[in-house]
Amino acid sequence: MQSDGHAVVLSGADVGGDGGRLVHNCEDCACEVSSTSVRRAPRQPAPGENDDVWVSGRNVVEIPVDDAYSTLFNPLGHGGAVVVDAAARRIFRGFADPVTVPAARAALDAATRAEFHSVVNRLHALEMIEPADSPVRPDFSGSDRGEMLTAWLHVTNDCNLRCPYCYLAKTREPMDEATGRAAIDAVVASAVRHGFPAVKMKYAGGEATLNADLVVTLHAYAKEVAGRNGLDLHATVLTNGVMVPPRLAAALAGEDIKVMISLDGVGASHDVQRPSTAGKPSFRMVERTIARLAQLGVAPHLSITITSRNADGVADAVRFALDRDLTFSLNFFRDNECASGFDDLRYEEQQMIAALRAAFAVIEERLPPWSVLGTVLDRGQLLQPRQHSCGVGRDYVVVDQHGRVAKCHMEIERTLGDVFRDDPLELVRSDTRTVLNLAVEEKEGCRDCSWRYWCSGGCSVATFRATGRFDVKSPNCHIYQAIYPEVLRLEGLRLLKYARPS
Repeated sequence: MQSDGHAVVLSGADVGGDGGRLVHNCEDCACEVSSTSVRRAPRQPAPGENDDVWVSGRNVVEIPVDDAYSTLFNPLGHGGAVVVDAAARRIFRGFADPVTVPAARAALDAATRAEFHSVVNRLHALEMIEPADSPVRPDFSGSDRGEMLTAWLHVTNDCNLRCPYCYLAKTREPMDEATGRAAIDAVVASAVRHGFPAVKMKYAGGEATLNADLVVTLHAYAKEVAGRNGLDLHATVLTNGVMVPPRLAAALAGEDIKVMISLDGVGASHDVQRPSTAGKPSFRMVERTIARLAQLGVAPHLSITITSRNADGVADAVRFALDRDLTFSLNFFRDNECASGFDDLRYEEQQMIAALRAAFAVIEERLPPWSVLGTVLDRGQLLQPRQHSCGVGRDYVVVDQHGRVAKCHMEIERTLGDVFRDDPLELVRSDTRTVLNLAVEEKEGCRDCSWRYWCSGGCSVATFRATGRFDVKSPNCHIYQAIYPEVLRLEGLRLLKYARPS
């Protein structure tokens, strides 16, 4: 962007439509999908010519984008990076200490004073400056009244790959139609009972495409039941992409079923951790599936899991996605019992940071029009503040192939009841024996961190595996803190490339 002589203040609102490609969560996990789980405090009147004292947000970070622009971000605000040029930055910095509006304006040179009111009003609206006696804070009251109940339907426990980091003990057991219908009935009934206006079905496994006919049948039934109960229905198929049968591919294209494909690299970087049951490579088959889906108008989301095996190839996977105009997410390997025999999966902090920086360099070269703030930070995101890193125990249920209910698909064997007799959501909300998804304020090491509402303490299952506790910060904390500023710089570059300020 070339400055036209006016002070520049840009936000995500200045970028045109994202084409529905803004991803708020990692599709292979239970991250919240609700866009209204946090309330904005009542807006304070705009700064005026009076004795009211204003100050920059106590925790606002300022990150250089290039020689001319900086990104501002308020970790205690309501999300969104804000790009400012030198003139707008001078105005912002004038509120470093509490000051009245007239005094802040008087301290500026004549040229900057001419832009003062428009910039201050925008910085106020974007929560970069605040009344000195009324700091911005996220309001999570009523956050349990979510917008969507998400259900992981484990349509088979079978799989045609043998990924070493998988948390499942594989069997040949499929879900049958009667169990699937009972699961849908129970999930919809839970949604109605607990006041959700929408449900989301994640058809997963195992490898969901091995039971493709059931996926198509269940989705048709879910449409019928959701419609009968006045609920909106969303759906995603989670697949390894080795093969998508024609009937399922047609349903994906015609029924607006989203697709998440696991892709961990290009060529050998993918194959080293996603081999077939016979130990054969799978990348070429996945690449072919992605191309076939593209011909049908289906753009899959690519989920990239990072271990020590493929860390050096993550940048290539990101390039693969961006070259095909596909969204993607970066997910850190989560240790589990099934993967415990593979010592070479565990990554070192500096190895992970280096892999992410290499991926960020690719993103900078190929800046997409949609924001990556929701997808490149593992279990964290920078789209909206939240107390919990995922929906486990709150607005997410898992149903295994036998109809048994669990809290988290990472602990699918720790069942609590079943869909034939129980309210699935009530089961997971009332459970205290399995994974505890505590609010970030309850976690040691998180309470005073300015980033706490963005990583939310990380994955509870991974934290417990590493520490034996749920009430402590993520073992990935240092990685998150290292990369958050770098991702905000990327967002600043995106805004400069695509923003069309009014």
